[in-house]
Amino acid sequence: MLLKKLIFDNYKTYYGLQEIDLYIPEKVREEKSQNIILLGGLNGAGKTTILKAILYILFGQRGISQVEYKRLFSNTINNSFFNEGGRECSISLILETDSGEEWNLKVKWYFDQSKRMGHEERELEVKKQGSSIPKRARIDNIEVFNKFIDRIIPYHAAPFFIFDGEEIKDIILRQNSDEMKEAIQKITGMEAYKHLLIDLRSLKASLENKLAKSVSRTKLNNVQREAEELEGTITILENKRQKFLTDIQRYKKLISEAHEKRNAKISQNSKSREVIVKNQARVATQLDLCVKQLDDFLQENIVNILLRDKILKLKKQLKAENEVHHKKVLQNASLSPYRRFIDQLLNKSITPALTEDQLEQIKNIGQEIWIKENDIQQTVPSDFQEIHDISNNDYSYLMNLAIKDKNPVVELINKIEKLQQELDKLESDIRNAPEAVNIEEENERIDLLVEKSGEINTKFKALNRRLNNALEEKTKLLNSLSRLSNQDENLEEVQRRYIHVERIIKGMEQYVSELITMKATYIKEEFSTMLHRLFRKQDEFGKIEFDINTYTIRLYNDRMQEISIQDRSAGEMQMIASALIWALTKASDLSLPVVIDTPLGRLDSYHRNHLINHYYKELSEQVIILSTDTEITQEYVTLMEKNSYKQYMLDYDENKKYTVIRDGYFNFVKG
Repeated sequence: MLLKKLIFDNYKTYYGLQEIDLYIPEKVREEKSQNIILLGGLNGAGKTTILKAILYILFGQRGISQVEYKRLFSNTINNSFFNEGGRECSISLILETDSGEEWNLKVKWYFDQSKRMGHEERELEVKKQGSSIPKRARIDNIEVFNKFIDRIIPYHAAPFFIFDGEEIKDIILRQNSDEMKEAIQKITGMEAYKHLLIDLRSLKASLENKLAKSVSRTKLNNVQREAEELEGTITILENKRQKFLTDIQRYKKLISEAHEKRNAKISQNSKSREVIVKNQARVATQLDLCVKQLDDFLQENIVNILLRDKILKLKKQLKAENEVHHKKVLQNASLSPYRRFIDQLLNKSITPALTEDQLEQIKNIGQEIWIKENDIQQTVPSDFQEIHDISNNDYSYLMNLAIKDKNPVVELINKIEKLQQELDKLESDIRNAPEAVNIEEENERIDLLVEKSGEINTKFKALNRRLNNALEEKTKLLNSLSRLSNQDENLEEVQRRYIHVERIIKGMEQYVSELITMKATYIKEEFSTMLHRLFRKQDEFGKIEFDINTYTIRLYNDRMQEISIQDRSAGEMQMIASALIWALTKASDLSLPVVIDTPLGRLDSYHRNHLINHYYKELSEQVIILSTDTEITQEYVTLMEKNSYKQYMLDYDENKKYTVIRDGYFNFVKG
């Protein structure tokens, strides 16, 4: 990535529209080895303003407290412009990404009559390579914007690429802090691998849960085969049942015909026998009608009778769930304003950032207060469990299901038994009545048919029990099969994936371990090389270590005694910190410009010479140096004229009211 242009529009000391061209063509960088843009000026002319402007355009309020933000931007608008009636100012940064896209990032501030800042706006224009028309977007969601920016220059990398040279020693002083350790892990790419390991372990845990629930394919096939075999048995039993029903109907018809034949013979004997026969026929007819009535009633209502208690329980549960759902709707409607408010509140940037648990606690506590303050009565029981997910039509159908009582069945059965007893009595009366005709043969036939019919009925009942048991078993098997089939994956597939993930984790753990060692060794070597280049004494340090566990630099003298870095001079710490930045930059995969404010203030001419010749020339393709007049020496001017592509002087106007950006820094210095 390269910075191309920085534009001020009545921002702080920069009056009117002023631009700084920061772009260094590839040909200049490669052929002339000029990779430095120099901006110089007196203290207060606006050098630090440039550094802060670049940081703020890219990262906004990240890393800035609200108090510091108000302090930095309370006087953002240029005083001269405000006195002329201006009420807005802006800064823009144009940069080129590694993919060739041109991004134009702009921040604009608005002020009232009392010079109080009202609000700020962010805009982003992206022009793809080869395109002349950019796409513009207004940034309303700062979190989305932050993720977008982090694609090209991650926030955690900023302290190593954009920094104040006077404060560079803080990198060494803070090197053992968790914040610095995390930054080094991220900039060197090690954090990404550790996150990958966390994700892989999470996937492994998920697969372990699936293993506990998954089903063996063999078990699934066994259940399916068992269901198929049971289906064949049911088919055979149903065919036998149909045959038994046919035999039962045939014997009923034969018994009825035998009765008619005998009764016709008896009716010729006497008047009394004729009356008994007529009564028998009447009772038999009533019995048949009652049996048919019972069959019809059971055919239509048997399910509702058997499931009466379950239907009542289902209706009760559905009614309770409907009431809870209604309460939820009312509660959600009552809580909608709160949820909109809390979502907007928690989407704001908070420093320091809150954890997910803290955000969840704020939401829950706020909801409790909202319910209490607004006297929301429709609270939903926390322990209530909804177990049905049905449509309104299904709900209406189930609630309107008829509930049938067993009493009509009992009454019909009692009536049938009574008629059967009456029929048996009439049969006995006929047999005992005096007769002139011999009906012994008919009675024997009736007895034989009744006996055969009884045997068939007994077998039919036994068959029915077997068939019902088989149907019940079939239902259980089908439910089990449905459950097993609906599970995500079978056991063998989950086991295969689990073993695969385990192998990846082991390989990744070994890779990360070796990578950390390799990165640490590389950082130590690069740090050591640069440190020996920069320091006057080549044997200044006997041993240099980079601690893999703490990501810190440790220095030893020629007697292998550890040297306290904090006890070194400010200039030496600046050189040590520069060497660390060099090592981390080379160990990372980032290609970023470097912006440094006052890099040489604490250094003597020897170390300045080495820093420019051996450090900045090779540190990055684009190095922007903001220099004060106290750093200027003849050596410095000579070195910079050779290595810098462009120079600018930050000077005041003739009335010393605002800063003017002039081309040709060294020409200006030389007069």
